[in-house]
Amino acid sequence: MTMAGTPFSLVCTIQRTDERQLKAMRDSMTSESETTSIDDQQFSFNLHEGTAKDLRAMWNTRIRGLIASDEILKVIQTAGSSTNSDSKGS
Repeated sequence: MTMAGTPFSLVCTIQRTDERQLKAMRDSMTSESETTSIDDQQFSFNLHEGTAKDLRAMWNTRIRGLIASDEILKVIQTAGSSTNSDSKGS
């Protein structure tokens, strides 16, 4: 793996067992970073910055976005489970 010509770089790999959730997480980063599909359960993104401070800031931004996406997926999954449970009782 070749890193960019910047002094500070990192690669982050995201793994999910649910392909739909993985796609949703990857799609949520479309406007943030270019992502690379590794397989049906993983994708990665790279960050390259000129200073450690900038790399940290970009890392925080990406991770906060992923955390928000993960929380939304949990709410959707919970709502779907709740709806399915409610319909079974009818």
